[in-house]
Amino acid sequence: MVSISSDDSLRVLDPPTLELRGAIDGVHDGVTCLSGFGDRHGLTAGRDGLVKCIDVRTRNTTLELSEEKKPAILSTACQENLIATGAELTNSQATITVWDARASKRSLLQYVESHSDDVTDLCFHASHPSILLSGSTDGLVNLYDTTVTDEDDALTQVFNHGSSIAHTGFLSDHEVFALSHDEIFSIYDTNRSDHVEAPTPTYALGDLRPQLQCEYVVDLVSSGSTGPVLGAGSHSLHQLDVVPLRRGSEWTLDTVNTLRLPGAHGEEVVRSLCFSRDGNTIFTAGEDGLVKAWRSPEDPTVTAKAKDSGGTDKKRKKQNHSDKNERARFKPY
Repeated sequence: MVSISSDDSLRVLDPPTLELRGAIDGVHDGVTCLSGFGDRHGLTAGRDGLVKCIDVRTRNTTLELSEEKKPAILSTACQENLIATGAELTNSQATITVWDARASKRSLLQYVESHSDDVTDLCFHASHPSILLSGSTDGLVNLYDTTVTDEDDALTQVFNHGSSIAHTGFLSDHEVFALSHDEIFSIYDTNRSDHVEAPTPTYALGDLRPQLQCEYVVDLVSSGSTGPVLGAGSHSLHQLDVVPLRRGSEWTLDTVNTLRLPGAHGEEVVRSLCFSRDGNTIFTAGEDGLVKAWRSPEDPTVTAKAKDSGGTDKKRKKQNHSDKNERARFKPY
């Protein structure tokens, strides 16, 4: 497991114990994001305009990419051999660049006109690796066919969320979600025929804060077999709730089966969460500089443990149990 933090360090942690396996100081001058790339590599990017592929076992940089003008990189995504980067608005351009990791000296393509502000999130389609999703502070979520180099032709759909995008991603083969910086959440169907300019949300859940009784939403992540979940935090109450998003005849928030992580990261904001591969552990990272692992208190192997990541942890870190009458509570170990 890999984390990045505000001191520009990358740390490799052992998931079962959270023991530090190794670290790289100064991985970027202003590290901004981290993505997994295969089984043993992490992809990092920063305000220095560099993108690095790092072997987490040896801590060696195996690939380094950059555009000629080196705009600050705010988002990355990987799928098979493809790497996509999203840039901060620079000289009136918010550039999306796609690279082939096997031929890294030159980018495959760039889209420079589809967004008018910072590109905050990117995501490749899991089963159609040429399909790329982007989100921006201009409020747009865009869908591209990256086999097409002409930007106008490559842009297949635009969803106007109407509010600055914090996170976007695929919920299914034909459904995408958008979560704004002010916690507005909607789901869009890419199969709808209202075409590029003004598709409306299939499900508009609106501001999630009153619905989830929270102060902020961390992200929507996969919990494995139980499907997508939302992390809903409250720094004043020192807690994080993990709320399943269920698909029946329509998408709904399953607040009955919410999991509560008591204490969470205290008064500090939780910046990232993810699940272990077996789905039995949740990992969280917060602005307190800690990475925490949580398991059900019914598990007799649970012990208390949390590791200092050395700074404000920003990205990447990984679960579920329910109680019908009250929110299930997990403890850190």
